[in-house]
Amino acid sequence: MASSLKYFRFAGIFFLILILSSCIKQFTPALDKNDSLSSLVVEGMITDEIGPFKVHLTQSGPIDKLYSPVPYKGAEVTISENKGNSYQLVDNQNGWYETIDKNLKGDPETIYTLKIRDAEGNSFESTPELMQDVPDIDSVYYTEVKKVRFENGLTYEDNWLNILLDTHDQAGKTNYWFWKFEETWEIKMLTTVRVKHGNPDINAAEIYYSTENVVIDPEKEVCWVSRPSSSVLLHSTVNTDVDSINKFVVQSLGPGEDKLHIRYSILVKQYSLNKESYNYWKQLEKVNEDAPGIYSTIPGPVYGNIQSVSGSKKALGYFLASSVKTRRIFINSTDHHIDTVSPYDICTYLTDPDGHIVQFWIYFANILNTDIKLWVIYDNYCVDCRAYGTNIKPDFW
Repeated sequence: MASSLKYFRFAGIFFLILILSSCIKQFTPALDKNDSLSSLVVEGMITDEIGPFKVHLTQSGPIDKLYSPVPYKGAEVTISENKGNSYQLVDNQNGWYETIDKNLKGDPETIYTLKIRDAEGNSFESTPELMQDVPDIDSVYYTEVKKVRFENGLTYEDNWLNILLDTHDQAGKTNYWFWKFEETWEIKMLTTVRVKHGNPDINAAEIYYSTENVVIDPEKEVCWVSRPSSSVLLHSTVNTDVDSINKFVVQSLGPGEDKLHIRYSILVKQYSLNKESYNYWKQLEKVNEDAPGIYSTIPGPVYGNIQSVSGSKKALGYFLASSVKTRRIFINSTDHHIDTVSPYDICTYLTDPDGHIVQFWIYFANILNTDIKLWVIYDNYCVDCRAYGTNIKPDFW
């Protein structure tokens, strides 16, 4: 459905451009010589959760061109605090720098500063960031809603599941809010599968399909998939009479999702922002609304709170300090009316692999109570749930 909506939106924009083309002049932002160079991109957040302090460094391309971010190696990274402590972060070779001590946690009302020296000798420093406390999340819950989609000239109405959040700050100190979430869902290999019999290279007329039962290795049958949120969730209560938020949509899940097929869980994390960090994330959200990723291609640089101390190189990104409050909910398949799918509905298994390319075929299982072996080609996805998730059950499950 998302692709259909994008198509109609694109068509409408294109039509409008045709009408107004005589009135529109091409806009090319003014770029200085540094804007056409690559930049260091910094992503870092200190919280009061137990765990190592982490900072992610990547190398961007020129802001006016598409590029794939490359992990930045060989930098010296430290985080200092106003209480006199300093923490060195070690490069783990994939762009993530973290402290050796895995049990560190930040302290509210403490001021933290990030310092970076890259491999070329350029130095960068964040503005000092006060770790602000954040109120508890009042509740996370879900409700079903109807959404309309258009397909092949017809209108359809689908059930969707909105995951909502309520929160407030009785003291009125939190005016800018920021959320992330982590999703986890259970998956299970099918034990009744679609089977293609015969080999088309030998006799295509003898090809037929059937539904068969199989027994799957228990280590490969049940897994859990976990994914962090990729979207930016922000809200401001500056211009409201009451510092509270109700029915804020955290996530929306629709038909065709495998997440809700068996059991689903979402962990919502709530942070507080200052005005500067909120404005930064709002600007970044705006320029990347339809982009495939942060800083993929933007009309101008979005600078955060990382300044150059020495050298001509610039840095993009933000270093943030905030306490965090969390709340988790679970949703079972019997708790909703969303049309879901198994991730393995797309799988078809074959009984007769081509002998000329047998090295590309992967064994799946035998048809129940027979010696007939079933195969797939190239990909473990339809053979082992561990190709999609992990068979280690989460502690919170």
